[in-house]
Amino acid sequence: MAATDDLSSLRFYHGTRADLKAGDLIEPGHSPDADERDGMTTYVHLTPNLDAAIWGAELAVGEGPGRVYIVEPTGQIEDVPELTDQKSPDSPTMSYRSREPLRVTGEVTEWRLYHGTRADLKPGDLIKPGQKPNFGKRDRTTAYVYLTRTLDAATWGAELAVGEGPGRIYIVEPTGTIEEDPNLTDKKFRGNPTKSYRSREPVRVTGEVTDWQGHSPEALKAMKDGLERLKRLGVEPIDD
Repeated sequence: MAATDDLSSLRFYHGTRADLKAGDLIEPGHSPDADERDGMTTYVHLTPNLDAAIWGAELAVGEGPGRVYIVEPTGQIEDVPELTDQKSPDSPTMSYRSREPLRVTGEVTEWRLYHGTRADLKPGDLIKPGQKPNFGKRDRTTAYVYLTRTLDAATWGAELAVGEGPGRIYIVEPTGTIEEDPNLTDKKFRGNPTKSYRSREPVRVTGEVTDWQGHSPEALKAMKDGLERLKRLGVEPIDD
């Protein structure tokens, strides 16, 4: 059990489809997306990881758009026990829970966009379609350039990118229209939990994330093994 004062320096998030406003309480017994692991009513979940809250919002039950709220606990919070010893979860997960309500203090409405690669770029450079793909048949060029709102997805992009240089994650801005990446939306997942997008127009580099943490060797191997299985099965990414 952790007293809220011990974690007062952290900003916490909660992902949901509920339409809330500042001051509203998210209560364990009334959360429509309460975790089934906790009997639907015992706990309400929160996280200091924005990516985890995005996953929570996109995968939550309900028909409204996924929303990410900034919240503060009104009582004690604790680690989610099944995550305490889990070193490489498949996706970012809500890591704290409380038996007391969470108070909404704001909503996340402005997002950075990221692109993971091995290219050595600088602010102002353009990342264009027409590159060799990271996945599927390599004797083609991509019709799109890909970008994401989550640092976790960009990390996978940097780690799995072709090339010999170190993985890099850039902050980017689109120069044209973007659309949801069909490889990672309703064709495979409910919603768009990785907030992944693509564009036929270049994206412009505006900065670089230098303090990102890579996935564990075990998680990276599992991902590469999965991609290799898809390759053997002849599964190609949707890129048209």
